[in-house]
Amino acid sequence: MSHAGMQQGMKQSMVAGASMQLFMRTLQASSMELSQIVQQAMAANPVLEEDTPREDPRHDDDGWEASSPSDGTAAAERHELLMNSLSEELSLTEHLEEQVARSGIAPPIARAALDLIGELDHRGFFEDSPEEIAVRNGIAPKILEEALGIVQDLDPPGVGARDLRDSLLIQLRQAGEEDSLPGRLLRDCWDDLVRHRYADASRTLGADEDEIQAAVQRITRLNPDPGAGFAREANPSVTPDLIVEKGKNGGLHVSLTGEHIPKLSISSAYREMLSEHAEDAELRAYLSRCFREGREFIKSITDRQETILTIAREIVRRQEPFFLEGKDHLAPMRMEDVAHALEIHPSTVSRAVSHKYLLCSHGIYELRSFFQTALPQHDGDGDALSPQAIQARIRKLVDEENPAKPLSDAKIEAALAAQGVTVARRTIAKYRDQMKILPASLRKR
Repeated sequence: MSHAGMQQGMKQSMVAGASMQLFMRTLQASSMELSQIVQQAMAANPVLEEDTPREDPRHDDDGWEASSPSDGTAAAERHELLMNSLSEELSLTEHLEEQVARSGIAPPIARAALDLIGELDHRGFFEDSPEEIAVRNGIAPKILEEALGIVQDLDPPGVGARDLRDSLLIQLRQAGEEDSLPGRLLRDCWDDLVRHRYADASRTLGADEDEIQAAVQRITRLNPDPGAGFAREANPSVTPDLIVEKGKNGGLHVSLTGEHIPKLSISSAYREMLSEHAEDAELRAYLSRCFREGREFIKSITDRQETILTIAREIVRRQEPFFLEGKDHLAPMRMEDVAHALEIHPSTVSRAVSHKYLLCSHGIYELRSFFQTALPQHDGDGDALSPQAIQARIRKLVDEENPAKPLSDAKIEAALAAQGVTVARRTIAKYRDQMKILPASLRKR
C-alpha cells in the first residue's frame, strides 16, 4: 500500500473510531443527559438546528424517524393514561397533603410540612434526615420543629418517622402511651426487643418478664407500615424512555417516548450559504466539516434510539409473562443472552439499559432491573425462578397470612416447598429483610 493510501486508511479508521465513541457516549447517557449533550452540540455546530413540529414527524431526511406508531398527541395521551392508571387510588402523599391543606396552620409552617411530606417514602418514613431536608429547602430550625410535629400528628399514625422504631414510638405518643413500658422498651431496649432478649430487657427496665411480654404484645399490635393501603406512586423524578402496552391482538407493543430529546436536522440556510459561496475555500471547508459532524451526530442519536428500542423489544419478548401476568413471573435473564440473540456485544446491552426506564401497567422500571441471575430454585413446572420472583412469592404469602398467626421463616420455607420451590431459610430471611418485612414475632396483631 502506498504512503498516501496508508494515510487515507488511518484517517478513515480515526473517523470510524470517533463515530463509535460518539455513539457509545449517547447510548450510555440517560434521556436528561442526552438532552444536555444535544444542546451542547447545537451550541458548537451552527448547522444543527431543532426541528419544528410537522404534520408527519416521521419524514425527515436529516432527523430520525419517530418510533411511536401514532402521532405525538396520541402517544402523550397513552402516556397520561398509563400514568393515571398507576394512581387511581389516593396516595399517601395526597392523603397527608389534604390534611395539611385543611389544617389552617400558618403558611410558612404549612410549606415546610409539605416539603417534609414530599420526602417520605411509601411507608411514610424519611429517606434522608429531616435536618438534611431542612438544609436543602432553606427551612429554619424552629419552623422545622413545628412542621415535623404537625406531620407526625397526621393520619395514619406513624408517618414522618426516621425509621421503624421512631414510627412505633410516634404511634404510642398519639395514643398517649409514650412513657409507658412499651415506649420505654422501644427507646431503651430496641436491640433486646428485636433479638427477643426479654430477660435482658427485664433487668434494664426493672420490670418482670410478664410485664415485658405484655409490652411486646402491645408493640406487635402497632402498624409497621403506616403507608400500607394507600396507592403506591410511580417515581415522579423518573421520566420513562419507553412504553409497553397491550395491543388489540393481545400482544405487547413497545415504543419510545422521545421525551427530553430534541429532534435535529441540518440547517437549509447553511446549505444555501455553501452553494452561494462555493468559491470561498476556507468557508467551504469549515461548513463541510460542520455538515459531516452534524450528520454523524444525528446518526448517533438515531442509532441510539433504534438500539434501545431493539433491546427493549427483546427484553419484553423474553419477559412477556411478567408484563401480562405480574411481578412474580419475572424470569432469569442475562445480558449475554440478549446480546447473543441480537448479535451485538454485551457491553452494548449494558450501556443501552443503563439509566433507561420503561413504563408498563405495573409501574416504572429501569431496564437493567430485568436482568437477574438465575437461582438453582425452580417452580413446580421446572422453570428457573429469579430472585424477584422468589421475593414476590414471599410477599404474597405474607400479605395473605393470618395477622393473628403470622408465618415464621420456617413456615414460609415449607409453603414455598409445597409450591415446588426450595429456598434456604437464611435466604428467606435475607429477602424478607430486603423487602423490609418484619419477623413473624413483630407482625403478629
